[in-house]
Amino acid sequence: MRKFTLLFIYSVCAPFLFAAKPAPEPVNENAFLVQKEISVWPTDKTFDSQVPIYSCQAVRLDKNWFLTAAHCVYSACAARPCTVDITLAESEGLLARARVKHSTSSQSVFIYRGFFPEQNRISGMDVALIKLDPKKAEFSYVDLEDGNPVTPEVFRNKLQLDPEAYAQLNAQGVRLLSVANAPTVRLKPQIVVPKTTAGVVSYLPGHSPEVYYVGQLQHFISPGFGVRQGNSGGGVFTRSGDLVGIVSSLLYNKEGTASFHDMDGKTVLTLKNADELFMFTGFNGTTLNFIRNKVPHLRTVRVLPDYAEKSNKTFDMIVKAEEETSMQF
Repeated sequence: MRKFTLLFIYSVCAPFLFAAKPAPEPVNENAFLVQKEISVWPTDKTFDSQVPIYSCQAVRLDKNWFLTAAHCVYSACAARPCTVDITLAESEGLLARARVKHSTSSQSVFIYRGFFPEQNRISGMDVALIKLDPKKAEFSYVDLEDGNPVTPEVFRNKLQLDPEAYAQLNAQGVRLLSVANAPTVRLKPQIVVPKTTAGVVSYLPGHSPEVYYVGQLQHFISPGFGVRQGNSGGGVFTRSGDLVGIVSSLLYNKEGTASFHDMDGKTVLTLKNADELFMFTGFNGTTLNFIRNKVPHLRTVRVLPDYAEKSNKTFDMIVKAEEETSMQF
């Protein structure tokens, strides 16, 4: 039986707040099997306790490509060799991992060129791709019943008797909701943010109808609902399983304020309570083209008109609505 955990937020209050509303669309939990754990570290030094390891999530687009956040791989891989360890499957009985090596002469990690750390506009550009070349990657297989490594042949034989590991290993492909050339829009379906840990998928369901793609800032904004460290690079899905965006990074100071910039670097707004809002990378024209250049057969669908509606709200109005909604949770 596949393992899923629903994380309830303020579960005592939620039934009273939403009792009068129609039942939401069921969550397609099987769609989240494309989300994987990854660990990233620089390999230009000896791998020991002194080398920083970045633990993140990634979404498997197809057999050979994984999508993650740029900030998950930038420090380790942008200017030096690095290693990416991907957990392909982990059940109670079996574990399968792939180790990907990256260097300037043999590239496996591709970071969107518009991404630069320490900029408040990075949540609109925070994407990277990881290439899993079966001929170059190092695969490892473990029988978790005794903790011993096994050969690929033994793993394949055991896999036929482990439907949970089989489903995780073969999960790939997801449809992306494109916001390319979209103005400011309100997303119609509710969002879900999953996280995979040791083969267990937990997820945070968003209840607010106030999820916007802000054309001026080129990213999504939603009321904050508990997405924290460790979710980075993972997907933001609709309840039916379409991929809306990637959990990205938002920089704010100790007081919780943040300044936002447009694509030209001009400051357009400073928020006082930015740490209370959830902002994530969507698939706009530039990020979508970046992904398509590597994964040309990518499945996409435009958010307008079926998945979003145009909004005339200003950013200030959107933020006010988000803050009011956040207070309800």
